[in-house]
Amino acid sequence: MAHGSITEFGATGESANLIPPDRARSAGLDYLALGDWHGYLPVGDRTAYSGTPETDRFGRDEPGACIAVDVRQGDAPALERVETGRFRWLSRRWEVSGAEDLQREIGELRSEAHPANVLLNLKLFGVASLSERVAIMSELEGRVAHELRHLDLDAGGLIARPSREDVARIDVQGALAGAAASLQARADGGGPDAAIAATALERLYVEVMRHDAETAA
Repeated sequence: MAHGSITEFGATGESANLIPPDRARSAGLDYLALGDWHGYLPVGDRTAYSGTPETDRFGRDEPGACIAVDVRQGDAPALERVETGRFRWLSRRWEVSGAEDLQREIGELRSEAHPANVLLNLKLFGVASLSERVAIMSELEGRVAHELRHLDLDAGGLIARPSREDVARIDVQGALAGAAASLQARADGGGPDAAIAATALERLYVEVMRHDAETAA
């Protein structure tokens, strides 16, 4: 057994315990079990990193595991990866434009792992109407986030394109009506401040919808 990095890991020279990938052969070992890198990685036919019982970071979608090794002198060992981990650290990129796309992606996620055991790093991409984007964010932040162990959400790539219906629902008068029209024009114009204008219009939309709901209640 040994702890350290093999040369293929691109060491910068700071490590004092580099291990040649052919160490098992050169040392006449039947099997060399390595630790240090927290993922499963066979190195030739007589060496392997087992990974960790639990995954501990994003970038490794596989659950934690150990290796069951059948070693016989002179023969290459038989390696079997045995899953031991409970939690899944998943990184996903979802391209969505509405509720149907979102529900499809959520369904696939649920079929892959139990949500309560999932830590999800999620990036959203696509173009949606203002109302659809608000609904998508509400679903993710208001329900899905509570089903998961953890949600790290980046929605910067999900662009809102306000429709006429969206703006019509912002039933405001006076200065707010003028602000809504100005924001829509800037968001539609595609200039350098289009993204900021779209975000501001979305916030206005959310606040108006919230006010209307509170008034109706």
